[in-house]
Amino acid sequence: MYLQMQELQQRIQRVIDKWGPDGSHPSAALYKEEMVKIRKDIIDFHGEMVLLVNYSNINYTGLAKILKKYDKRTGGLLRLPFIQKVLEQPFFTTDLISKLVKECEMTIDAVFPVDKEEKKEKEKRKEAITVAGEGIFRNTVAALMTMQEIRRGSSTYSQFSLPPLVLPDSDLIHSFQLNTFIPII
Repeated sequence: MYLQMQELQQRIQRVIDKWGPDGSHPSAALYKEEMVKIRKDIIDFHGEMVLLVNYSNINYTGLAKILKKYDKRTGGLLRLPFIQKVLEQPFFTTDLISKLVKECEMTIDAVFPVDKEEKKEKEKRKEAITVAGEGIFRNTVAALMTMQEIRRGSSTYSQFSLPPLVLPDSDLIHSFQLNTFIPII
């Protein structure tokens, strides 16, 4: 993941050096075309990283629920020591990926600033967003909504029952139509 992020940053620099206003072969058309491709790649990469973080949280939640049910049925106390060990495992530690997500967001903000016209268009689109196709963004929204539902549905709370989930209270997630037969509330 880290190498992929570096590759994207190097691509940006190569395009700026070659086709940018002060580049060796300035060309506004080629510059814009390549930057659009890079922007799409960065956004896809960002979505993949967000999905990894969410999958880690979902896996942790499933494991915690399985252990909780096992303890309840057997009367054992397997959950607490096992979960403490799980918290140290690589599949649960998402610090590096979270750091890359933030770095990716900063790169997007720095390299692709939103101008006033684009901001107005974005506001218009934000009002009527519908996700029609399959893809990373659609899966990310579905994963976030699933995590919210799992967290909301817990009958007991402890420090090990659910993964930490920090989402802004945004209506944007709920504005997407996921075209599913399973109602997501």
